[in-house]
Amino acid sequence: MAYGIRSVILRWLGAGRAAPRNALVLRVENGDLLRASLGPVLLDRMVDMISRRLTTELGMVQHCRHPGLTELHGFLPSGASDVPKQLAQLGSICRRPLDLGELTVMPVINAVLISGRADPSKLLMQARMAVAASSPLSHATQVRFVEYRASDSEDVADAPPIFLPEYLRALFQPQMCCDTGRLLALRILVQIDHPQLGLLEMEDHHSRLDPAASARALRIILRQGLEALKTWDQRGLDVPFLSLPIADQDLADPATADAILGEMRRLQLPTDRLEVEVIAPIGGRAGRMPASAGLMRLAEAGCRLAFGDFGTGNGGLDDLRMFGVGRVRIGRSFTAGCDNRPDQQRMILAILALAEHLGLETLADGVTTLEERGFLSQIGFSGVQGSAVAPCMTAAQIGEFLCGHGPAATPLPDLQRRT
Repeated sequence: MAYGIRSVILRWLGAGRAAPRNALVLRVENGDLLRASLGPVLLDRMVDMISRRLTTELGMVQHCRHPGLTELHGFLPSGASDVPKQLAQLGSICRRPLDLGELTVMPVINAVLISGRADPSKLLMQARMAVAASSPLSHATQVRFVEYRASDSEDVADAPPIFLPEYLRALFQPQMCCDTGRLLALRILVQIDHPQLGLLEMEDHHSRLDPAASARALRIILRQGLEALKTWDQRGLDVPFLSLPIADQDLADPATADAILGEMRRLQLPTDRLEVEVIAPIGGRAGRMPASAGLMRLAEAGCRLAFGDFGTGNGGLDDLRMFGVGRVRIGRSFTAGCDNRPDQQRMILAILALAEHLGLETLADGVTTLEERGFLSQIGFSGVQGSAVAPCMTAAQIGEFLCGHGPAATPLPDLQRRT
């Protein structure tokens, strides 16, 4: 959809046609992280500051924004010759730090400027699709120009949305025991099989789901995962339990616990065959009390509990005791290069010592090299997961993996201590 700006302008001018309408869609991609660290009030103030810049510097006529949302959209002064200047100004606006008084913030922003002669609603819809196709995990702001072309989407109003739960499919990440090499558990991951945009990672886009869509997606993935677990049981394949990451907003919905426990009863699966993984602090986005109530209900019913991103300083020890957490996941920020970086090794050893004192199982995440896997396996981790351990697989592929997997299937490298 993106085209050379100069050639587009020359084509418009050469045809002697009226200037197209220019629309803008801008989204703060790390809104959830900023909401958890800044709080909703400062987050809204930050988005309002961006909004004022767009109005005063670009002359943008904005549509109303509801509090808490991190998307801005509206229309700019039209004209083919305006586009290069508007793009330059937009890039400057998005890349300037925002002074919130006590601290300065540099949010990650994706913005799309679109020009065309279509109805305003169609322009905005196509711009949103372009933003959705941009990576929300980029460390830098991305500003794109798009020319509206009806042939690209026929009728944009009827184009498939970026999120329909029917597009979702469950993948499974093996978690392997460091002592025996056997399977500890399977972590459920989610992929979006979009008819136009192809395969997308749900983790990259989950923050764009509204609560109702998020809840529906969770139920679909839960059913896919538990039905796969039941099938493996019937085939005599050993899968101790599934680990399912659940967002705060889903935990805070009382219907979530009902759906989880009801699905396990339907399939006659013991509740300890499911581990619920949450990111501390509990309720950072949806409120502590409702999220805690949902988590406590699952714990009392017998589900396993795990904390993700342990060691980042966001979770309290009281939560570990209150909810009866049995396992913690140590993320890539600690495991990257751990086989040859003394600073990483010191932090990992401190986290392992704390986990051992608290009686917690430990899982090393994001293990991408055999050297990392060997080091982490030898210093006391309970389990490891990552591309150097086993790739993410479909349910059918997991069946083949389990049939051919044994303790000695993937020998660990013999690491010598570096001097």
